[in-house]
Amino acid sequence: MSEKEIKRLPDAELEIMKELWAAPGPLTRAQLEERLARRRWASTTLLALLGRLEAKGCVSREKQGKGYLYAAALAREDYLPVESRSALERMFGGSAKNLIAAMAQTKDLSKEDIDELAAYLEELKQGGR
Repeated sequence: MSEKEIKRLPDAELEIMKELWAAPGPLTRAQLEERLARRRWASTTLLALLGRLEAKGCVSREKQGKGYLYAAALAREDYLPVESRSALERMFGGSAKNLIAAMAQTKDLSKEDIDELAAYLEELKQGGR
């Protein structure tokens, strides 16, 4: 799936993906329910969300006994740019400068953070990544 084909996931689907990305291997529905217990979803809700994610190509499932094992088919690294672009648009009008300004106003940027950002921006200027 190319980056242009990947669309931002609804929050509930993203919660499932986060658990699949964090898992050391495929998970059963019961394991996912346990990891997502704070959401208090019914089993049918979780299965419906997994079905949507599978239809989108984000999740794969493999038959195991009477149930399935679920795994992320979409890599976290492939999804992060989509979420980043969306957050930048929604919160900062698409302006990276506004994002950094907001971080600076909250005093969350240390001198080391600023130096790291400056070095990264210089690298981008030079055509590197």
